[in-house]
Amino acid sequence: AAAVAGCGGTAAATAGPVQPPVAAGQQTAAPDLAGVQLPDFVMPLISIKGGISLPDPKLTPGAVVTTDTKAVCSMRTHGVSRPIPSSIQTAVDDEYGYTTPVQQHRYILNYLVPWYLGGALDLANVWPAAIRGTGFYEKIQTDVVLRELVCQGELPLTEAQHLEETDWYSAWLRFVVVAGRT
Repeated sequence: AAAVAGCGGTAAATAGPVQPPVAAGQQTAAPDLAGVQLPDFVMPLISIKGGISLPDPKLTPGAVVTTDTKAVCSMRTHGVSRPIPSSIQTAVDDEYGYTTPVQQHRYILNYLVPWYLGGALDLANVWPAAIRGTGFYEKIQTDVVLRELVCQGELPLTEAQHLEETDWYSAWLRFVVVAGRT
């Protein structure tokens, strides 16, 4: 038995752990998950040698030139690329401190919001995505899947752009990995 002194200064003996008070209508038991089908999901392995490559939001907040879904979905994507001008490449390398050839070969400059989702060809929208670990290749998967969802009417363009700008990695987990679009 343990002695507990209350505000009045008297001690009371208790048997067992003290339970917090329960408010009327508050559940005190875990939900019954019998018969609930959980998704068949395996957490993707993140390379110890690379980690997760994310842009610095102060340097690369993202930028868009259009939020017009029809314009974005009518764009041809196959066989068309938007090369990043050397002036922007140099500026991004300088901003991120990747000034040596060894550092530069570990990354591929990429659009945070891809041009085929309305992203701008602008310094604020280009970042160095790591080749190793979870980075460039997973980001490309995310870009492609989000564009498909936008053009199929399953995701608003502005939401896809916001996902790319704020946390492409979470979007990759949600729309690529969990959805089985790998």
